[in-house]
Amino acid sequence: MQRILRARISAAYREGFKVLPTPKSYFSHRIYHPPPSTFAGLADPFPAIYFDPVRKVSQSSSVRAQAPAIRKLIETSPSPALAENHFLRLLEICHSSSIGKLTVAEFAALVQVLGSSSYLSEILFRQGKRCCEFFRDQIHVAQKTVSAHLADLQPALSESLSLDDFCAALRRYKQREYLRIGARDLLPSVSMEETVRELTALADASLEAAYRFCRAQVERDYGPLHLPETDKSNRFVILGMGKLGGGELNFSSDIDVIYLYESDEGESSGGVKGKAAPRAFFSAVGQKIIHALGDVTEDGFVFRIDLRLRPLGVNGPLVQSVNSAMLYYESWGQCWERAALIKARPAAGDIELGASFLKEIEPFIYRRYLDYTTVDELRHMKARIENELLTGEGKERNLKLGYGGIREIEFFTQALQLVNGGYEPALRRPATLAALVELARHGFITAAERDKLASAYRFLRQAEHKVQIVQEAHAHSIPEGKDEEQAYARRLGYQRRGDQSERELFWRDHRKQTQTVRAIFDRLFYGAQKEIAHGGAAGSIWNDLDDQGLITRELAEAGFADPAKAYENLLAVRDGEVYSPPSPKRLKVLRTLGPALIAEITQSAAPDQALFNLAQFSHRIGGRTGFLTLLAENPQTMRLLITLFADSQFLTDLFLRRPELIDTLIRVDLTRVEKSKSEMLRELRVALGECSDVEAKLNAIRRYKTEEFIRIGLHDLGGSMELVPVLQQLSRLAEACLQAALDVTLAELTEKFGALASGKFAVIGGGKLGAREIDYNSDLDLVFIYQAAEDAYSSGGSQGRLPAHEFFVRVGQKLPNYLSAPTEEGTAYKIDMQLRPSGKAGPVVCSLEAYRNYHRSTAQLWERQALIKTRFVAGDPSLGHAVERIIERCAYSAGLDAGGVAEIHHLRMRMERELAGEDQSRYNLKKGRGGLVDIEFLTQMLQLAHGHRAPTLRQRATLDALRALGDAHILPARDCKLLLDGYLFLRRLDHRLRLERDQSIDAFDAEPGRVDGIAKSLGYSAGKKTSGRTGAGPGARLLKDYQTRREKIRACYERYFLIRPVSTRAANVETLSVKIGEKPGPVPISKVSRSLNKFNKIK
Repeated sequence: MQRILRARISAAYREGFKVLPTPKSYFSHRIYHPPPSTFAGLADPFPAIYFDPVRKVSQSSSVRAQAPAIRKLIETSPSPALAENHFLRLLEICHSSSIGKLTVAEFAALVQVLGSSSYLSEILFRQGKRCCEFFRDQIHVAQKTVSAHLADLQPALSESLSLDDFCAALRRYKQREYLRIGARDLLPSVSMEETVRELTALADASLEAAYRFCRAQVERDYGPLHLPETDKSNRFVILGMGKLGGGELNFSSDIDVIYLYESDEGESSGGVKGKAAPRAFFSAVGQKIIHALGDVTEDGFVFRIDLRLRPLGVNGPLVQSVNSAMLYYESWGQCWERAALIKARPAAGDIELGASFLKEIEPFIYRRYLDYTTVDELRHMKARIENELLTGEGKERNLKLGYGGIREIEFFTQALQLVNGGYEPALRRPATLAALVELARHGFITAAERDKLASAYRFLRQAEHKVQIVQEAHAHSIPEGKDEEQAYARRLGYQRRGDQSERELFWRDHRKQTQTVRAIFDRLFYGAQKEIAHGGAAGSIWNDLDDQGLITRELAEAGFADPAKAYENLLAVRDGEVYSPPSPKRLKVLRTLGPALIAEITQSAAPDQALFNLAQFSHRIGGRTGFLTLLAENPQTMRLLITLFADSQFLTDLFLRRPELIDTLIRVDLTRVEKSKSEMLRELRVALGECSDVEAKLNAIRRYKTEEFIRIGLHDLGGSMELVPVLQQLSRLAEACLQAALDVTLAELTEKFGALASGKFAVIGGGKLGAREIDYNSDLDLVFIYQAAEDAYSSGGSQGRLPAHEFFVRVGQKLPNYLSAPTEEGTAYKIDMQLRPSGKAGPVVCSLEAYRNYHRSTAQLWERQALIKTRFVAGDPSLGHAVERIIERCAYSAGLDAGGVAEIHHLRMRMERELAGEDQSRYNLKKGRGGLVDIEFLTQMLQLAHGHRAPTLRQRATLDALRALGDAHILPARDCKLLLDGYLFLRRLDHRLRLERDQSIDAFDAEPGRVDGIAKSLGYSAGKKTSGRTGAGPGARLLKDYQTRREKIRACYERYFLIRPVSTRAANVETLSVKIGEKPGPVPISKVSRSLNKFNKIK
């Protein structure tokens, strides 16, 4: 021991240092000569040796000048004792003059390494006397790419090297790079993302170098391997999986890979060991790669390779052709393999081959529809995660598997990708952070959840790095012991704050981050299961179902109109299939779920309808319990299902006809609440791209429309979208479907007749489509406009050429048919073209010039009125905007005289008399007294009267126009509010009627008991006090509100249209008032009929 100490002391003296043995961590500037016995018996005396950095001035004044800074850096390093020990080693190896050349920042980084990681320090010491220069060079190199690594590794790829030489060179290179990356990771300025990118790039380059070298070695043994009868090599790719695939490697990650090759055909050309078939050839390559990277030698290892994620796992062949892998996944692939393949990425070899393979298996990974198997498997995967998570102290210390750890964030993210990736391609991102960004961007998680999970992920990954960097340990747990925790916290950059130590500050942040992760994880996979437990009447009804008499009475008391039928439906829900007894699993799930379902049904707007539809739905899903389990675990989904069954027979029927759309319900809380038209069109075009013929494309359009109806409807019923956004979403959907159908039409005609290079075609939407106010059952009012040279012809196709006009006539004939014709997926939209110039008598398509001339010279007032809501909706934008300019000029070129006001009023009164059909037993929301048409006609009259000199009034949507009229003081605030509130009230009522009954409905019953369900769905509840009365039913209260509002609306309408003088203060339109007896000029009955039926209709 003393010989060792004397040798070290001698080395110190040679460097001009003097030795002080002391238990304290500080530098001394005095000379001590301790007796040798001072060191006797010390297990490790070196941490007790401290150097006095007082050098002879002639030798190195720079070190002496840095002594205070050196002392401070070592004392504040993560582990001062470790830093001092390593600093001693460094002085023995590297001349102090080299240390003196380091800048303060470089020396600080060096001490951070010396005080943090024995592994990195040993790599540094192996560089010999140049270690300080080496460190200085390395610390400044950031973000090396794969190509830069391969350029550095090129000498190691020389064919003259043996495999042993190659392995040694690769390991030395890895150590050098780990020192650089690890030292930079300890800097506070380097992010976690930068570190994992660096580690991943190094792994990719190591795999690529190993593949190139090992393939060359195998080719010497067996000769090159080409595809049969070609000179093209049989390609090979290494798919990176897990953290390698996601670009998220840590310091001690195994690298998960899958080996694939292009073809099983042919054999190698022959070498010293003969010839080899493709599988044998690439198996040899794969084995050599494993040894080249994973074998432990005197230089360590490069990366441990894990191939257990390959098809059939450890029981499968080491390498497989892409075809056999495809067959495996299509035939036997499991849900966990789909989740694993989310992170798959071509890492080395032929990148194009890997990308092509992954593109081919996307339908396996990301299914378009969520099936029952997926629901069950996700649940089982969640259970496996729970079983894998540690308990006791380990669950808090393990950063990967512990409570709120890395694994929970990754599984949360991958589960959402798995469920929604087929529906939203942007989610198909291997990296966790990138996936979280896309999940938030597309509305599957909130921005707050994204930020919290991303923050936790960065924190936990940094914490994991600082565990592993000490000894390159394959470890994920926070070190135990107060001193070890303190050093660990300091490695993470924590500094003492007041009375709180570094370790205390770390644990505070750790608990905050992991609790946040667990809360979000639980919300997704548990859905507050306690919410679903119900006792009381609901539990009693479910538990006593075998007592028919008792349960029938209780169902009557619970509010069911037909308790006997309700009892039958409950039995159908419990027992499932008629001819087979319910499975024990089903009964177990329903013990919890059944009472919750009853409780929700009895609180719904229409209990009998809800229970009947639940029984029908139960019959459709049959004996499969996956969906029932999902409902039991997700109360919000269960509540939405009951709301759907109670409030909308329309959406319920879609579910009953299309069970595969169940996934929309399951993930409605994760899907985008609102989508842009461009998003919808992009999704539609992706779906169309998968179709081989026109019929398939038309079905795809209808399927997409149905799926979007359900998405919008569920958000509508669930309360996450108000009325106006719902109408806007439905309008955007119609426009997207129109554009998609137009794309199909033009593609088909172009194939038959060739393209029209200079021709343009635009679809113009009127009525509710033009105003972006269409509802679930609205027709689309369309006008088709084209522009082309008179002598233009199509370029020619399989059926010849066509003049431009005839070409566009065929477009105008096919497009409505492609949208309205029934297919196996139903119809898309009903199309109405009576708003085109000259109506039914006019041509199907109209040139731009003819459209302009018609509206300048021929169009009547009602057609000018119709232009208010008209706009471009699909086709060529430049032509569409030209049409919109014509529309604006024609609609607002002049004001409105008294005769015009009288004509509008006369038309309104005819609609009420001839079309409303109101009597004591029924009302008409639209055309009846004080209905929607009162508000629309009044609004449009004021727009036409004042829009020529007030551009802000030129609004298409009624609500926007009313607000503009109020802002312009044309409508006083009182009237503006009355009309806005009245319009929203009537539209909401109309909207609910459509949603409930799946049809366009003008009239509704004046009998209170027959509108109770609608009233409840609108928020009316029984027993509320209204105008001094108590206990009025919801239907009665709804009708009372309707009657009051419609009288106020009609009174307001009459103030602007009829004989009573209108004050300029109130309306500013007194010059437009007409006497009741004054008759406008005659209007042809055909025009009136058309306007009555087609103009301003609310479908």
